[in-house]
Amino acid sequence: MLGTTTDLIERTLREHGAALEGIRFFESDSADLLAYATLTSVRRDDGGDLQALCGVYEWQQQPLAFLLDGQLIESADHLRRVRRMLAMRGGAPYIALIQGGSLTVYGVGLDGASAKAAEIKLPQKMQPSEVVPYLSNERPGNLTRRRWIEQVVLSLLDHAISHLIKVLAVPSEQAISLVGRALFTRFLADRGLLSDADAIRIAGAHVDQVFDRAESASSMNVWLDNTFNGDLLPLSVGAMSALPQAVFGTLGSIMRRAPGGQLSLDWREDWAHLDFAYIPVGVLSQAYEHFLRSHNVDRQEKEGGFYTPAPIAQMMLRGALHALRDQRRAHEAKVLDPAAGAGVFLICAFRHLVEERWKATGTRPDTHTLRDILYGQIAGFDVNEEALRFAALGLYLISIELDPNPRPVQKLKFEENLRDRVLFKVGEEGSAGSLGRHVGAEHDGRYDLVIGNPPWSSSTMLKEWADIEAGVREIAEPRLRHVPFRPLLPNQVLDLPFVWRAMRWCRDGGQIAFALHARMLFQQGDGMPEARNAILSALDITGIVNGADLRNSRVWPGVAAPFCLLFARNAMPAPGASFRYVSPRREDRLNAAGMFRIDAFNAPQLTPGLVIEQPDVLKVLYRGGQLDLELLNRMKSDGLSVDEYWRQFGEVRGKAQWSGNGYQRERESSKVDDDGNVGQSSMHLKGKPHLVAMPMLPALLDVDTLGDFRDERVHRARSPNIYEGPMLLVHQSPPAHSGRLNVAVCDSDLVYTESFYGYSAAKHPRGKELVRFMALVIGSQPALWYSLMTSGKFGFEREVVEKSVIDAMCVPAFDKLSAADLKEAERLFAMLTAAGGPDPEDVWAQIDAWVAGLYGLKSRDVEVISDTLEFSAPFSASRHAAQLRPKAVAVDHFLRTLEGSLRPIAGRHGMTVKAEEVKLSYTMPWLMFKLQASRGDATPQGNEVDVQPLLHMADALGTTEVVTRLEDGGLLVARLDQARYWAPTQARMFARRVVWQHSEDLFKVAG
Repeated sequence: MLGTTTDLIERTLREHGAALEGIRFFESDSADLLAYATLTSVRRDDGGDLQALCGVYEWQQQPLAFLLDGQLIESADHLRRVRRMLAMRGGAPYIALIQGGSLTVYGVGLDGASAKAAEIKLPQKMQPSEVVPYLSNERPGNLTRRRWIEQVVLSLLDHAISHLIKVLAVPSEQAISLVGRALFTRFLADRGLLSDADAIRIAGAHVDQVFDRAESASSMNVWLDNTFNGDLLPLSVGAMSALPQAVFGTLGSIMRRAPGGQLSLDWREDWAHLDFAYIPVGVLSQAYEHFLRSHNVDRQEKEGGFYTPAPIAQMMLRGALHALRDQRRAHEAKVLDPAAGAGVFLICAFRHLVEERWKATGTRPDTHTLRDILYGQIAGFDVNEEALRFAALGLYLISIELDPNPRPVQKLKFEENLRDRVLFKVGEEGSAGSLGRHVGAEHDGRYDLVIGNPPWSSSTMLKEWADIEAGVREIAEPRLRHVPFRPLLPNQVLDLPFVWRAMRWCRDGGQIAFALHARMLFQQGDGMPEARNAILSALDITGIVNGADLRNSRVWPGVAAPFCLLFARNAMPAPGASFRYVSPRREDRLNAAGMFRIDAFNAPQLTPGLVIEQPDVLKVLYRGGQLDLELLNRMKSDGLSVDEYWRQFGEVRGKAQWSGNGYQRERESSKVDDDGNVGQSSMHLKGKPHLVAMPMLPALLDVDTLGDFRDERVHRARSPNIYEGPMLLVHQSPPAHSGRLNVAVCDSDLVYTESFYGYSAAKHPRGKELVRFMALVIGSQPALWYSLMTSGKFGFEREVVEKSVIDAMCVPAFDKLSAADLKEAERLFAMLTAAGGPDPEDVWAQIDAWVAGLYGLKSRDVEVISDTLEFSAPFSASRHAAQLRPKAVAVDHFLRTLEGSLRPIAGRHGMTVKAEEVKLSYTMPWLMFKLQASRGDATPQGNEVDVQPLLHMADALGTTEVVTRLEDGGLLVARLDQARYWAPTQARMFARRVVWQHSEDLFKVAG
C-alpha cells in the first residue's frame, strides 16, 4: 500500500512538468509493466525496501525517473539501498521522491553516495513546472562519468573468464562455460528460485558454496543439464574433476552474496555487491555478447558484428510490432532473428510478445502460455555454438522472469530442448551461415517479423560467397523484373544479403527490421547506388532511422561505424509508396544517457523514386534540409563539372588523362613480377619535387622548400601527366580549423602522394590562370558545402572528400569569364598569397562572396550554405555550436526573417504579421514565440498566454517544435533551445509550414 495517494503523486508530477501519459504506477498488474518485471516481482513477493517504489515516469517510451513514495522511505540508508537496487535494474537515470506535494530528484547510481550527495542540484530560479522537461532534455548529473550496470557485469565477467584462461590455463571455451553456468546459478539463487535447501538436496552444499568444490559443482551441473535439456553452455563429461582447486575459488566468488542477502551500503565492484534479483536478463545477455565479440578479435574483424544495445532492440521491436498490431497479428506473430548472437533481440521479442498476448486476451500469460510463446513464436539462427547456448540461457531466464508463479524449483523443468525448434545452428564459424544453404525451405514464408543486427563487415572473402550471390539473385530476379537494377552486393558486404534473404523467410506483407551499416544510405561509389536502388525497388520500405550522427556515443557504446535502422513491409512498393526518413541529431547530454530524440516533426516523407533519381538526397536531408536540396539541384544544372572540363584535355579508358590521385607507396598487396620486382617502376618521377604531407597547404606551393622524390618503385605510379605543372592540388581531408577544402597551386612539375588529388592544366593555353581560378572556387565555402551534401564519405564515416565528388562539382565556365572576373580572380589570388598581406580569413570571405556571385547565388542561398556549414559540418566546433542556446540576437533575427518570409502571403490577405518572443525562464529547454496577423495598421492583441499546455505537449512528444492555435487568433510556437533550430534558414522553412498547414489559424482574426 502507498502512503501517498496516486492522485497526489499524479498532481505533484503534473505540477513539475510531467505528462500524465508518461506515468506508470506499479500498484496494479498490467502488460505495460512487463519491462519492469524484475522490480514489480520483488516488490510484490518480498516487499521490504521496494514497497516505497510506486512507479516510473517514461519519456519517449524510455524510463526517465523511478517514482518513490516519500512517506514509505524510512531513513537515509533506506533511500541509499533503493537507489542501488534501481541502478542494478538500469534504465532510468533518476529517482523522483514525492512527499507532501514536493518532489526531490536523485541520480540513480551503484556507488555508495549519501542521499545529499546523490541529489540533483536544480538551477536556483527554476520553477516547479520546469523540472521534468529539464531532466528529459538536459540530463544533469554527470551521466558520462557514471558506471552503468552493463559495464560492471561485463567487467566482472571479463575478469573471471580472463583469470581462468590466462592465470589458471583453462581452455577458453571451457572457461566461458564454467563462468556462464556459475552466473546462471547465481541468477536462480538471487531470484529465490534456488533455495539453500534446494542446493543442499541437489549438490550437498549451501547455495553460495555449490561451486567451491569439484564434487558439489559437478552435482549442480548435472542438475542444470537435466533441468534445461542440455542447452546450457557445454562442458565435457568429467570436466570438473580435472580442474585445479584454484578454479573453484574464481567460480565460488561469483556465488558470494552480501551477508543475510542485504545490500551493503558501501560499494565495491565485485560479485558480492550485486543482486541479480534486480538485474534484468537482457543486461546479462548484452554483457555476454559484448564479451564474446571483444574476446574474439579475429571473428569481430571478419564478421563485423556488434552487440545491440537493448534500447535500440526495443525501439525496433516496438516499431515492427506496431505495424503487425494494425494487422491484428502482433500477439501471435512468429519472430526470427537470422543472426541471433547471444539473443538480445530474441529476449526483447519474447517480452514484447508476452505483452501483446496479455493485451489481446486480457489475461496475464501463465507458465503454459509462456512455454507456447517460447516454442512457437521465437526463432534464431547463428553459426556460433557459444552464442546459441547463451541465447538459450537468456530465453530460459526471461521465460522464468515473466512467469507470474515461477516456483517451486520443479517448475524450472522445460520439457523440450530449444535446439532445432527455437535456436538453429546454421553451419560452422567461417561459413556463410544463414546466408548459405544451411537453412531449409521449411523457414520460407514462416515468419511475421524478421529482425536483427546482421554483421556489417565487408571484403569477407567467404568461400561460399558465390552461393550467397546465387541465393540473392534467386530472390531478387522476380521482384526486379521490371526495373533496370541488379541486386549487387558491393565489396562483399554481409548486411545487405540478410535484407534479401529476409524477403524469403518473412511472409508476404510481414515486417522486416534490421540494424545496418549506413553505407547503404550514403555511399556513392563501388556499386552501392545500384545495390541501394535494387532494395528500394524490391521492398516496401516504411521507415529509415539514420544513426550516423550518433556513432561514438553511449547510444551504441563502442561503435564508431555509422548505422541505420531499416523498417519495411515484405512486399513490392506500390505506386506512390513512401517512407519516413529520420536523422536524430547529436545531443551530447541526452546521448550520454544512451538516449536520442526521434523527432517525428523532422521526418520527411520520401519516395523510392526520388532516392533513385537523386542518389544524394538522403545525405542532403541528413546534413542539410529541403532548402539545401533545392539549391543543390540548381547548382548541378548550371555549367560543366570539373571532370567534364578536364576531359577536354584528353581521356584514357574513359577517364580524364590529366587528373588523378597521387602515387601509392609499396604495400603487402603490391604485385611482384617475374624478375622479383615489387610494384611499378617510378624511375620517371625520380628527382622531381616531392609533396608527402603538409598540415595546411599554402595557396601557392614553393617547390624549393620540398625534397626530391627518391623511390625507384611504388605500388602504383599513376599517369605521368598528372604531375605536370601548372596544377591544382586538393587534399582529401579538409582541416577542421579552416572550414574549407585544402587547396594549393603549383606552377611547376610536382610528385605527390595519394592523399592529394591533382589537376594538371599543362594542356591549357592559360593554365596558370585556370588553376588559380579553380583554387578559388574549390577552396570556397560553396564548394565545401557541395562536398558535404554529396560526398559518400565526408560528413558520414570518414572526414575525407572523394575525388569523384570534386570531379562532379559544377563550376562556372572559366573560358566564358569576363575580363573583369578574370582580373578579380587574379587580384584575390594575389591577396591570398601576398607575404604580410591581409588576414587570409578576410580574403577568403571576399572569395566566398565572389564565387557565390559567379554561381548566381542570392543572399538567401548564401545564408543556406552558411547556416548548414555553421551547424552541420562534421567538425567538433560545429557540433558544439549547434547545441548551444541561441543568443538573443539570433532569436530576433529568426523572428524578423520569419516575418519577412510571411509578408507576401500576409499582404494578399490585407494583413501584416508580427512574431514576438514569449519570455520564459532561462532553464527551459525551449524558446517560445507568438505569431499573429492583423489587418492594416492594427496591433495584434497582446493577451497573456498560458504556455504550460504547450510545454507539457512539447515534453511528452520529445519533438523539436510544437505549434498550437491561440484563442484570440494566431499561433503559439515552442522550439528546442538549440542554436541550429534558430538559424535564418530554419525560419524560412517554418514559414513554409505555416503557409501549408496553419494559414487558416494565422490569418483568421477574431471579429
